[in-house]
Amino acid sequence: MADLVAPGVWWLHRTRGSNVYLVQAADGQLALIDTGFGSNVRAILDEVRSVAGETPLAFILLTHNHFDHTGAALELRNRTGARVAAGLGDCTPAPNGNGRTVTRTTGRSHIARFVSRWLLRRRNLPLPVDLVLDGETEVLPGLRAYPAPGHTPGSFCFVATGPGVAFVGDMVISHHRRLSRPMALANADNNLYEQSLAAFAQVSPPIGCPGHGQPLTAGFDAALRGLTGRTRRPPSIAGLRRRAVRLRTFMRNMYRRRSPRREP
Repeated sequence: MADLVAPGVWWLHRTRGSNVYLVQAADGQLALIDTGFGSNVRAILDEVRSVAGETPLAFILLTHNHFDHTGAALELRNRTGARVAAGLGDCTPAPNGNGRTVTRTTGRSHIARFVSRWLLRRRNLPLPVDLVLDGETEVLPGLRAYPAPGHTPGSFCFVATGPGVAFVGDMVISHHRRLSRPMALANADNNLYEQSLAAFAQVSPPIGCPGHGQPLTAGFDAALRGLTGRTRRPPSIAGLRRRAVRLRTFMRNMYRRRSPRREP
């Protein structure tokens, strides 16, 4: 069964790609934060049922449009009727001219980006967006969306205000419960990313759920503030080695199924 991060917040098991979280809004409605890879559909449905029984999903909230966060969203939308919410900057006009869609992309730093782009060209069906996010707003009672552009043009963070939990996608990555920023080259606009990090650090609650790595159940807000404005180290052999180790760990964790007995 999924791990309880805080009251009304669960970290789902048996998923690949990004972390997948389930949140219960103040009025009892359920929302997913990201979906990971397309192969996660069955695991997500089973995990949601184990936590919430037959309570339907109301929303699928996407932190950004990278394929490791959005892969299962289309099939989940079709099978559950959940509405998809995504940032305006990650949306394009729908092919039929009616509304907007998310075109899923690869992260700029993914080692497998060339292969995955080829696969996405074959399988990347447009994902209809039912709620286009443009600015801070309340998506569901007690569940707020905050714009955080930079990693992608339409990146968003979400906050469950009751339990005080932030869902930040790839704004930061957790390594053994310590936070780091994504590599500058992984961001669509690194200067804008740094501004978004600084802004969200001022409103973040103390519990944080990143898109990769373990949730932090205390001190997440302080850790974000500690990263704000920090000068990135100049290139060095030692630095390249550290990054290579982190990237290898990141890729290994992304492509294996999350297990309650084996945290990334």
